[in-house]
Amino acid sequence: MEQHHNAAPERTERHGLTLRETLQDRPLLLIRLTVAALGILTLALAWNDVLSDLENREVAARERLRTQARIRARAAGETIQATLERFDFALMVTRAAVPEGLPAVATQGRMVIGSLPPELVLQQFLIDADGYLSYSSLGPAPRNYLGDRDYFRALASDTGDRMQISPPVLGRLTGKWSIQIARPVKRNGHFDGVVSLAVSPEAWTRQLARFETAPLDTLTLLDRNGHVLLRTLQGHEHYGKQAPQQRDYILHPERPEGDYVAHGAVDGVLRQYAWTRLPSGLVMLSGIALEQALAPVHEINQWTLIRAGISSALFTLVVITLLVALQRYERLVRQLGVREEHYRGVLTHMGEGLMVIDDKGRIVDSNPAFSVITGIPASEARGQPVSVLESADAGEAGLAARLASPGPEHWETDFPGVRSEGPRYIGHAVVSCVHDAHGHVTHRIALLTDVTEQRRRDNEIWHQANFDLLTGLPNRALMSDRIESLLRQARRNQGCVTVMFIDLDNFKPVNDLYGHDTGDLVLGQVGQRLANLFRGDDSVARLGGDEFIVAMAADASPEADAALARKVLDSLSRPLTVAGRELHISCSIGIAHFPGDGDNADDLINRADQAMYKAKGRGRAGWST
Repeated sequence: MEQHHNAAPERTERHGLTLRETLQDRPLLLIRLTVAALGILTLALAWNDVLSDLENREVAARERLRTQARIRARAAGETIQATLERFDFALMVTRAAVPEGLPAVATQGRMVIGSLPPELVLQQFLIDADGYLSYSSLGPAPRNYLGDRDYFRALASDTGDRMQISPPVLGRLTGKWSIQIARPVKRNGHFDGVVSLAVSPEAWTRQLARFETAPLDTLTLLDRNGHVLLRTLQGHEHYGKQAPQQRDYILHPERPEGDYVAHGAVDGVLRQYAWTRLPSGLVMLSGIALEQALAPVHEINQWTLIRAGISSALFTLVVITLLVALQRYERLVRQLGVREEHYRGVLTHMGEGLMVIDDKGRIVDSNPAFSVITGIPASEARGQPVSVLESADAGEAGLAARLASPGPEHWETDFPGVRSEGPRYIGHAVVSCVHDAHGHVTHRIALLTDVTEQRRRDNEIWHQANFDLLTGLPNRALMSDRIESLLRQARRNQGCVTVMFIDLDNFKPVNDLYGHDTGDLVLGQVGQRLANLFRGDDSVARLGGDEFIVAMAADASPEADAALARKVLDSLSRPLTVAGRELHISCSIGIAHFPGDGDNADDLINRADQAMYKAKGRGRAGWST
C-alpha cells in the first residue's frame, strides 16, 4: 500500500511536467499554425488575384480590339468617302459637258481619267435615255444595251439628282468586274441618260489593304442593302453576295456606327466587327480575327499561370522551410543572446569611449569608458548635444562644429574637452557614419580618447626641435621656415625681405674669464634684448654659439639698413649685469636683402654671414651689406 501511494504522486508529477513542457512549446506551435494559415490564405488571395487579372486582361484586350476595329472602320470609311467624292466630282464635270456634244464629253473624260489613280477607273461612259451606250472612254464599241442595269433603272425612276453606286457587275464587253458610279443626265428637268464611271474593285480594294494588320482581318464595303462592294480578304469570291439581313447596319439605317462579334458567314472565323455609315449611305465594315489578335494575350495569360504555379510552389517551399526553421528558433535565440552578451561585455570593458550620435547632433548612447573620460554619466549624456563635451570657446575647431557641417564618411579631430569635475583635457574623436537603406546618414559612431598627455609630449618634442633651449628663440630650422614664408609674401606683393646676421664681439673672453654659465646668461640676455627690440611679424633666432639672425619685411636702402644696425648696436652696447658683474659687449652685423642677394632662406643667411665677416674685418661694433 505504501508503494502504491508513492507511485501515484510520481505519475502526477510526470503528468505535470509534460503539461508544463506543452505550455512552454505552445507559443512555437501557435506560430507554426499561424504561419500555415497565413500561407494558405496568401495562396488563396494570390490565385484569386491571378485569375482576376487574367479575366481583366482578356476583357481589356477585347475592348482594345473593339476600339481598334472602330478606328480602322472610320479611317477606311474616310478614305472610301474621299475617293467617292472625287468620283462624284468627275461625274459632274463630265455631265456638264454633255450639252456640248460627245467630243466635249470625250475631252472631259480623258481629263477625268488622267486625274484619278491609274488602274482604278476602267472606263468612263455615257448611256442615252433609251439605255444604249452612246460614249465610252475605251473608244468605239458595238451597240450595247445597258438599260437593264439596276443603277440605270434606279436613276431613271428617281426624280432627284443623286449618285448611284452599284454592286460589282461583270462587263458584257470587257469581261471584267466593275463597280458603276453613276449620276443622271437631265435635260429640261427630265431624265436624259446616265453618266457613269466603271471602277475596278480589285484596284479600289488595294487602297484598303494598307489598313490591315493580320492575315485574317477584313475590311468590307457594303451598300445600304448589305451587298458586298469591296472586301480585302478573298474579295472576288464575295462579288454579288449579300450580308445577313439581321445586322444592325441593315435593320437600323438611322444608326451611324456600331460593333458586334460574330463568325464569318463564309470562312467561319470569329471576328470583332465594327461598322460606320458613310455620308454616301455605304457601310464600311472592319473585322479583326479574334484568335490571332488575342494570341499574345493568351500567351501572356499562359505564362502568367505558369509563373503563378512556380511562385506558388516556391512560396509553399518557403513556408515549409520556415516551419522547419521555427523548430530551431529557440536555440538560435539563445545563441544570439550569448553573442549579444559578449558584445556588450566588449563595449563595457573597452578602453576607448564610445558615443552614438543622431543626425541632430545629440548623444543617444554611450559606454562606461565614455563616462570615465568625460565625467558625464551615460544617463545624463543621453539626449544632450555633443557641445556639452567641450568648452564654450571651442568654436569652429570643436567637435560639435565639425559634426554640424557636411564632411567625409570617416574623419578624426582633436577637441577641447571639459569635465563636470576636474581639469580640462584634450579629447580625440574618430567619427564614422551609419547610413540607412537610401544612403542617408542616420547616426555617427565616435570613439573618444583622452590625448592630453600625448599632445603635451608632442608639443614638447616640437618645441625642442624648433627652439633654442638656452634663449627660447627659434632655431635655424624654424627661422628658415619663417624666412621662406616672408619670401612667399614678398613675391606676391613685390616687396622686400631683410636678413640680419649678428655675431657678438669679444664673447670668448667672457667664457674664459667668468665661465660658461656666465656666458650662457649673457646669451640669454642678448636674446631677450633682441626679442624686445623686434616684435610683430619680425623674427629673431639663435643659430648657435654667439650668432643670431633677425628677419623682417623691410625696404632695402642704405638709410634703412643703417637705422636697423644702429638700433641693434645701441641695444647690445649697453652694459649687461650678470651675476652681480657689469659686462660690456658689442656685435658685428651683416645685412642681406631679397631680391638682390638671394631668393631663398639659405642664400640670404649665407650672404648676411659674409657681410658680417666684412664688418668684423673693418673693426668691431659695425655693420656691412
